[in-house]
Amino acid sequence: MRIAIIGAGFTGLAAAWYLSKSGHEVDIFEKESLPGGLAIGFSDHNWNWALEKHYHHLFTSDSAIINIAKKTGHRINFYHPTTSTWIQKGIFPLDSPMHLLKFKGLPFIDRLRTGLVLAFLKINPFWKMFESVTTEKLIRTFMGNKSWEILWQPLMVHKFWDFSSQISATWFWARIFKRSSSLGYPEGGFQKLAETLVSTIKTKGGKFYFGTSIKSVTSDMVIATDNGKKYYYEKIICTLPSAQFLKIAPDLGTDYKEKLINLRGIGAVNLVLSLKHAFLPNNIYWLNVNYPNAPFLSVVEHTNLVSSKNYLGKHLVYVGNYLHQDHEYFKLSNTELLSKFITFLKKINPDFNEKWVQNSWVWKAPFAQPIIPVNYSNLLPDIHTPVKNLYLANIQQVYPWDRGTNYAVELGIKTARICLKK
Repeated sequence: MRIAIIGAGFTGLAAAWYLSKSGHEVDIFEKESLPGGLAIGFSDHNWNWALEKHYHHLFTSDSAIINIAKKTGHRINFYHPTTSTWIQKGIFPLDSPMHLLKFKGLPFIDRLRTGLVLAFLKINPFWKMFESVTTEKLIRTFMGNKSWEILWQPLMVHKFWDFSSQISATWFWARIFKRSSSLGYPEGGFQKLAETLVSTIKTKGGKFYFGTSIKSVTSDMVIATDNGKKYYYEKIICTLPSAQFLKIAPDLGTDYKEKLINLRGIGAVNLVLSLKHAFLPNNIYWLNVNYPNAPFLSVVEHTNLVSSKNYLGKHLVYVGNYLHQDHEYFKLSNTELLSKFITFLKKINPDFNEKWVQNSWVWKAPFAQPIIPVNYSNLLPDIHTPVKNLYLANIQQVYPWDRGTNYAVELGIKTARICLKK
């Protein structure tokens, strides 16, 4: 069977891997020059490893991507990093029951309630029970108002903005249920893992068309590209975000289009700094910024997870934000963003100054985080579209899980199997 896949992110790569090893003729179209999607990497001054434009890591529970890496011979290393929260003018580790109980910023009873609820979410596999309740209501009811206002609300507002009060408790459950203290990272970076998948798919006869944008997909299975060429297939899988899919597929039908139009998402802007010195204290990898009026949500020191030796000894730090696509940060350069962030970065590390910065980049993604309101399963678009033999598989369909490369791989394989059913 001749099958096309639009998009060489991890959803498209996983689908292509499964279909090509099953003996099918697969063509993969990608507008970028490299595979990887939101996990695409970049390099500077002959680094040994690539670095993701938007920070990524894996949990020990991420079985789909761990398995595909194993089957393609790509090593994933696991580490035990330190994570903390900048809150109430100090940095506190809140990633274990003991750390939470020691946090004096909450009354003891609220610390205890919060710890018990988190433990319950960690062991409870039944996500449906949370679907009709918002995260805010769940936390206020069972952890207490203080827990919501001090620990959770600032993070939720800074991540989801005006959607923060609408987010389903299923989203929150998924974040707790799947989280692990050990974090994984592919040897060479996610870019290298994507390239391993490309090589494996090519050995099975798969063809890649990098630097190729899709103009349209018609109901008779014709793909028209931006270079004026047309390609004919028996089946097509599209892995683009829903808004982009709507632009290239005119024959979807009113009801399905309406479903896609009603889906919402938040973008991401990541400033990446290459520094002379380590930025975060105590070898912290991940710092949630739970602080009033902070201009960013998180600071992630990648080289406190993976050795700086892979990047010629540079200390690599993400300063991350989830934002509406019309936010001013989407218009700013790396130097303009650094200027906005510098005061708050110095609050975290008073020794930090501009002379530490050897290089900087800013990476922007208009869609990075789906908005998951209550009863999202009723809004979920089917992988089968109304157009026969045309399938949609994107990160808004990984529910009840949150976005991530593992669920992209899981969805890609699931869609490939659906595609092969008669």
